[in-house]
Amino acid sequence: MKAYVFSLSPVEERFFQEWEDQHADDEIKYTTSPLTDDTVDLTKGFDAVSVQQMEQIKDEKIYKALADNGIKHLAIRQVGVDIVDLKLAKKYGIVVSNVPAYSPRAIAENGLTGAMYLLRKWGYYHRKMRRGDFTRPVELMSDEIFNQTVGIVGLGRIGSAAAELYHALGARVIGYDPVYNASLEPFLDFVDLETLIKTADIIQLHIPLNKDNVGMFSANEFAEMKDDAIIVNESRGELIDTKALIVALKYHEIGGAALDVLEGESKIFGRKFEDVGSLPEDYTDLINMPNVVMSPHSAYYTKMAVKNMFFQSMTDIQRTLDGQAAIFQVK
Repeated sequence: MKAYVFSLSPVEERFFQEWEDQHADDEIKYTTSPLTDDTVDLTKGFDAVSVQQMEQIKDEKIYKALADNGIKHLAIRQVGVDIVDLKLAKKYGIVVSNVPAYSPRAIAENGLTGAMYLLRKWGYYHRKMRRGDFTRPVELMSDEIFNQTVGIVGLGRIGSAAAELYHALGARVIGYDPVYNASLEPFLDFVDLETLIKTADIIQLHIPLNKDNVGMFSANEFAEMKDDAIIVNESRGELIDTKALIVALKYHEIGGAALDVLEGESKIFGRKFEDVGSLPEDYTDLINMPNVVMSPHSAYYTKMAVKNMFFQSMTDIQRTLDGQAAIFQVK
């Protein structure tokens, strides 16, 4: 197998080496840079590529160059496939795969952690304590998770794991998904999206991004939510209208937000800013709110998940090059 790995992160290097040790006959090269028009020439002489990036791969010139270079498989080391153009990949005969089940609990647990942080008012307490105030005012009395109704939007592998976690903690769980899954009945009640938005104390998003659900949570949805409701986004930033979210938080239309993803994150997440003042206004607004907790698209960032992402990606490449169907081929 001859494969080129793009956007290899420092934490993936150990798994890259582990794969090489187990597959001595493979020829694998890597770069820390993403696959772009400027780096596509690195694929010459290889059969497949593996990517894990926020940058879009939508330029037809890239797909043509990949095909001209002999690339047969584009493996994405992540769940979301919105960075690629599946029609262009098909046009140039390139198989696309992702890794939808590398560790559903990693992301589900991250969402639960953010929700609990907000539910127990830690942001408010931390802000007070930094000013030397260690009191417990009545307005910061919190609630317990078993008194909460948790709404999960999207009940695939990750959403299902989240439902099981919240159910195990005693919460009432409701869920919305266009596809009914009877195996989830022990953990939740299926409802329509409108009912979920109006009823849930915590709303957690686990759905893929597509052209139909951009901004699905905006001013109207925030107005329908409970005034103390928490929204948790572990999927894609574009599912939430950021400016509408900021208004809803400032004017107490909702209680809080736990965000692992955000609109425009490809220019922000993964970078270190020496001058925080150079951040976009939306980011500074959210970071400074005591009822917001954020992480830089790191819900997946566990040892097990990162290894599985790399190994599953490479395994599917190997299957394609051996004439077999990729396990996680995206069509």
